[in-house]
Amino acid sequence: NDNPSVTVWEFRNQSIPLTVWEDKRAAIEAALDVSIVKIIYGKSKSRVLIYAVLTQTSLPDILRWSDSYLSSDSFVLTLGESLLGPVTVNLAHIPHILLGGSTGSGKSVLLKLLLMQALHKGAEVYIADFKGGVDFPNIWYKRCKMCFDEAALLELLTGLTEELEQRKTLFAKLGYPNLAAYNKGTGENLKRLIFACDEVAEVLDKAQRERVGQIESRVATIVRLNRTFGIHLILATQRPDAQLIPGQIRDNLDCRICGRAERVLSELVLDSTATAEQISKHARGRFL
Repeated sequence: NDNPSVTVWEFRNQSIPLTVWEDKRAAIEAALDVSIVKIIYGKSKSRVLIYAVLTQTSLPDILRWSDSYLSSDSFVLTLGESLLGPVTVNLAHIPHILLGGSTGSGKSVLLKLLLMQALHKGAEVYIADFKGGVDFPNIWYKRCKMCFDEAALLELLTGLTEELEQRKTLFAKLGYPNLAAYNKGTGENLKRLIFACDEVAEVLDKAQRERVGQIESRVATIVRLNRTFGIHLILATQRPDAQLIPGQIRDNLDCRICGRAERVLSELVLDSTATAEQISKHARGRFL
């Protein structure tokens, strides 16, 4: 009812695993003359639901920003539109994001979209940009703290880990389980802190090995411990080298978003090759 363009097909399942339905997605689309948006189990595994739209249904090439996209919910950020409607992420529940995609896929635009919304919601934003700052006009320098080399990055991450420990001690002392509860209970406005790194591989490639270890250690501390303290990481990369984003960091980046990418990068970000298979090689602004 909330999206008339979507039809939900319900099938009685004959002991067929959902993975097989996914493998047959193209054949089902051809048989029904639809584009499948998602396939899930129904109330039990004896039922399968296929959400689909007509094959001629498509998303616009460009979505113009409107303040109506800005969510009124506490720290919900809008990622964009899908065929099922708006797509959002709630940083209060899923605190960290890994954003991947090839050059020109649109990931820097999406990164700025998320940071702009965070600023609107009163967060403090810190940006490490190792592409020379060309993606961030002067207005960003007035609203955010920027850093462009590994020494400044290490200093910034050290400050964030110290703030994390202070909040951890404070919340435990006063008996508050998270940032929202602390602010509500005390009447204070302790801000969420957003750290974004556009092309994390650049700094890790160029920094001295000892400094890389220190940077990775602090990032790992933040992603491992910060479920409740209001400090969030958004890491963007186009480099498909797993050594540049160690497992202990990547495994704690629960929100994974990947734009146009070849198979190895898709595997790094999403743990699957879906992006390489489903997004056109010339697409911009399309993400899984």
